[in-house]
Amino acid sequence: MVGLPFSHALISIGELLLALNFLVEGRWKERFMVFKTTKSIWLFLGLYLMHVVGLLWTTDISFAMNDLRIKLPLLIFPIIIPLSQRLSREEFLWIGAIFSAAVIAASFVSTFQYLAHHSDPGFDYRTISLFTSHIRYSLMVCLSYIILLNCAWNEEKQTWLRVLYIILAIWMSVFMFILQSMTGIVVWMLCSYMLLFYTLYHIKNSVLRITGTTVLWLTPVFIVFYLWFQVDAFYPDNDLDTSKLDMISAEGNYYHHDTNNLTLENGNYINLYVSPLELEEEWAKVSDIKYVRGKDAKGQYVYTTLIRYMTSLSLRKDKEGFSHLSKRDIKAIESGVANVRFLYGNPLDNRIYTVIWEFDKWLQAKHVQGHSVTQRFEFWRTGWHIFRENMVIGIGTGDMNIEYNKMYDELDSKLGKEYRLRAHNQYLNFMITFGLIGFLFFLLILAYPFFGNNNANSFLYIGFCLILYTSMLNEDTLETQVGVTLYAFFNAFFLYSLSGLSRVAPRTNS
Repeated sequence: MVGLPFSHALISIGELLLALNFLVEGRWKERFMVFKTTKSIWLFLGLYLMHVVGLLWTTDISFAMNDLRIKLPLLIFPIIIPLSQRLSREEFLWIGAIFSAAVIAASFVSTFQYLAHHSDPGFDYRTISLFTSHIRYSLMVCLSYIILLNCAWNEEKQTWLRVLYIILAIWMSVFMFILQSMTGIVVWMLCSYMLLFYTLYHIKNSVLRITGTTVLWLTPVFIVFYLWFQVDAFYPDNDLDTSKLDMISAEGNYYHHDTNNLTLENGNYINLYVSPLELEEEWAKVSDIKYVRGKDAKGQYVYTTLIRYMTSLSLRKDKEGFSHLSKRDIKAIESGVANVRFLYGNPLDNRIYTVIWEFDKWLQAKHVQGHSVTQRFEFWRTGWHIFRENMVIGIGTGDMNIEYNKMYDELDSKLGKEYRLRAHNQYLNFMITFGLIGFLFFLLILAYPFFGNNNANSFLYIGFCLILYTSMLNEDTLETQVGVTLYAFFNAFFLYSLSGLSRVAPRTNS
């Protein structure tokens, strides 16, 4: 539990100790009877065995064996947890609380990192997750959020402890927006919406019920209007009139106007009023980075960062416009900051602005390279072509990288070699690896607990599934040690470690 947010080594040590304890404990006859009568265990083990069977038609055995090593939690936890003694309710809640405590401790470290560096030009919010991927960590934040609320609902003796759980759950919500993982924010909103719906189901007080129902219906409307406002603010109010563009700068040099590429920064057109000669001369006076071929700290050509940054300030890209840049602006440009709003703006607004900008860039210039959201479309397009050529049983356990590299070349993808990644979609990954047959089996594994295990109807398990299954839409959640352990452990923990999860409703004044 402590290793998940902090250390890959602790995860491995924990798995090894659990396996050794399981072997030493014995009780084989009793365990065999449980195994024989619990069909869902067979299904979950089938998820790992499917990868073993996939060795039969793969060519890259080295990659396949590494994949089997990473996915060992899919074999370990569906055996150890269901075939071990059940926990007491107190033990169950304490294990969840310990996991949440580890996630909270990591959040304090990350917040310290954020406060120390967020004002630095070029600060990347992803760097505040010091111990694991910020996306995987955001899923843990969401999971600890619902665990803490469950602990609060089940705390019957100590009022102060219940209040503490609620305060910590609120902190997890605040921290999610500090972390700025778009995947995590979306999942957190879905969890909160589910929590409200679950609470309404149990509330009998008519005033509270009406209030909650109103919030339930208004929340999506508010989100839609908020996003609409962000998109509307991104674009200029008036259409561009190219006949009114000035052709010559104050210095007597011709402007370059690219009216075929009307991408924007803060409502201003990036590729209008550009005087490359004047920019190169002025840039050489203030920076050691070469204007034409030099790159900023993020690996972007510095002249593109400079032009975007000046556009965000509503400046013309000429000598006069350059004179308005401060030393802080120059440092920001050298650090890779392409818009002044990233120095001062609201983190959530900035993150949404970035997504809108990526989509606009994709629509205007068909450019997705280096853009975390829109380049996923290229990943998915490539993966879909691989699936269509291997529709029945897929490509096997080990050939994902080989097939992706080959398909990128066949499709003449504009992505550079370093950006040619895999699907970033767990469902598509299964379709590619095991074909339609394996994908349908995977869906059966995900759905079966809701029909074959009473614990699957608990608030905790539904919340867990909402978090993990949603993340699989735009992440390879089960392709890393942290992600696959998070799924395999908590899936077995919520389903099998306790006889009957609590369905106690949130306390109300009714």
